Amino acid sequence: MNGTDVPTDTDGDWECDLFDDDDDGDGAPDGDDQFPLDGSEWDDSDSDGYGDNGDAFPADGSEWADSDGDGVGDNGDPFPSDPNEWSDTDGDGVGDNSDAFPGDASETLDTDGDGVGDNSDAYPLDSSEWVDSDGDGVGDNSDAFPGDAGETLDTDGDGIGDNSDAYPLDSSEWSDTDGDGVGDNSDAFPGDASETLDTDGDGVGDNSDAYPYDATLWEEEVDRTLMLLGSIVVVLLVLV
Repeated sequence: MNGTDVPTDTDGDWECDLFDDDDDGDGAPDGDDQFPLDGSEWDDSDSDGYGDNGDAFPADGSEWADSDGDGVGDNGDPFPSDPNEWSDTDGDGVGDNSDAFPGDASETLDTDGDGVGDNSDAYPLDSSEWVDSDGDGVGDNSDAFPGDAGETLDTDGDGIGDNSDAYPLDSSEWSDTDGDGVGDNSDAFPGDASETLDTDGDGVGDNSDAYPYDATLWEEEVDRTLMLLGSIVVVLLVLV
């Protein structure tokens, strides 16, 4: 030491550190003080190098700071600056508290709250729909034919889609083979556009049957009379 040297007095108590038993003046003798030159610290319970007073986790040697104050140390907090998040179970970059699917890295949101993630939901804004199996633009839950892209409705509930049903509002009819406007189920002659009824059930359509209410007759009486007269004439000619 020479005349220009100034003795160090850390705590400014006018007693140089060389002779001062408590250099930082924190009340903890230097021999017991783990931070003898830091008046704000004197103990390090978890031996992590950070004094207990400044250590947010004085009993945990792996943690010492909690920047966002969420109770989870920065070293273990994937979101050290966000007090609302501290875990990301599926590692998708979205905290578990905000992640609708914290265990599924492929999903984070469920906007319509139907339990199906937006990334997989064909209708992310409609809670009543989530899949469209046939890709026709109508969700399976509303689609009467979820496996048929050509059909979506069955208004009359007959099992035939409206697009294919000739009578979409009549559950008793769905086809009109001969195109006469009368459904096959009601048409006595589904393959004949000129006939629809056979009232007497004689196999001859009413339009062609001269006696639509008599199963034993179907030709005009005048025709039968002419035939009878013709027969008589023939007999007379033979006799003559």
